[in-house]
Amino acid sequence: MKTTGLFTIHEFTIPIEELGNPIYMIPFGDVHKDAPLHSQDKWHEFLEWAEKHKNAYFLGMGDYNDFISTSERKAYDNADFHDSTKNRWSIAADDSTDAFYNDISFMKGRLLGLIEGNHFFKYSSGITSTQKLCERLDCKYLGCMTIIRIRFVWKDHSVVKDLCAHHGKGAAQLLGGSLNNVEKMMAGVEADIFLMGHDHKGPVGFIPRMKLSQSMGHLALVERKIFLGRTGSFLRGYVPGEVSYIADSCLNPANLGVMKIDFIPQRKYRESLSVDMPASI
Repeated sequence: MKTTGLFTIHEFTIPIEELGNPIYMIPFGDVHKDAPLHSQDKWHEFLEWAEKHKNAYFLGMGDYNDFISTSERKAYDNADFHDSTKNRWSIAADDSTDAFYNDISFMKGRLLGLIEGNHFFKYSSGITSTQKLCERLDCKYLGCMTIIRIRFVWKDHSVVKDLCAHHGKGAAQLLGGSLNNVEKMMAGVEADIFLMGHDHKGPVGFIPRMKLSQSMGHLALVERKIFLGRTGSFLRGYVPGEVSYIADSCLNPANLGVMKIDFIPQRKYRESLSVDMPASI
């Protein structure tokens, strides 16, 4: 697998309307909307839920449409196609991008950005179909890997959570191996949340970290909770009468849908603003 190789950093501010009410962050990816095995029912079920929840924010994890893969792009770039043939491919890519935009246009203003996957179309201008989608959504193009500072603001108080996300690598067959690849990112990045997509699995986990804190002359032990997750998929592996690489390799079915990270803003008496971070699938 090869993507654009672009690394980005970004900051995104989320206003807190009311303490104690959850703010949802939904990473979604590996939709593969144009693929024959795309789960249209699950995708529209997610969109219906997401559009109703105005306290939800979103992060694209790549592979939105089922555009050409790394090896196919290499063959396409090396082929001596007529200009008219390339133009037809560009028009088809525009149509697919427009259809996906129509699906998620309600996310405008609440979209942290879109990560690039390994399935995308590259135009003759050099930009990708994902970059075009970002332009229409007025959101940040995040490349294949990003570190995002999420700043929660309530009145004159603020608190931050740092998120590190990559489209994903590795093809572990078991959940432990899948999550291990996410945990490896912790060796090089300091963050509160680590996310990967790509392998269509959806395991999540927390790793507690302890540190010492000094406050008003007193030493205290503070726990910091690190969240790890793979972000699922909307591409089915097993459909009667249909061909798939999942069936061919006797792999486990894909985990359809998304994860939901809940941020709970609170402020106890005489304490600064804090954001708790449970999660659910």
